[in-house]
Amino acid sequence: MFTIRNMGGIALFLAGSTWLWLTPMFATREVITSGFLWSVTQALSLLTIVGLCVATVGLFAQSWWQTAAISSAAVGLLALVPYWFAGTQGGETTGTVAWNATVHVLMVAGIFTLLLVPELEHCVQYHVMNG
Repeated sequence: MFTIRNMGGIALFLAGSTWLWLTPMFATREVITSGFLWSVTQALSLLTIVGLCVATVGLFAQSWWQTAAISSAAVGLLALVPYWFAGTQGGETTGTVAWNATVHVLMVAGIFTLLLVPELEHCVQYHVMNG
């Protein structure tokens, strides 16, 4: 069934899954993916993924899903800092690092906009709770 709630859940889940792109598993083959910065990036990325998955589940059952989504998006934004340094220092091209960072900043901006701008938040809340 295509409801606003279902579509929002799919979007939130898919947005969360893209943080896998920031982990060493998705780095170019020649990139050195060992070290502290890659470990921090991986931990923050996995925390973001888990948080957005929890928010997706909460979307269907709980009222706290917005807090989980906003918090997870903030952690995801924080993950971009060590990713930038780990990627560029490890040999990843600046274009790849910049592309991944840009896509994720735009996703976080979308989540923040939809859930923190009062007019849009009320619209989201109305459609999700009635969806």
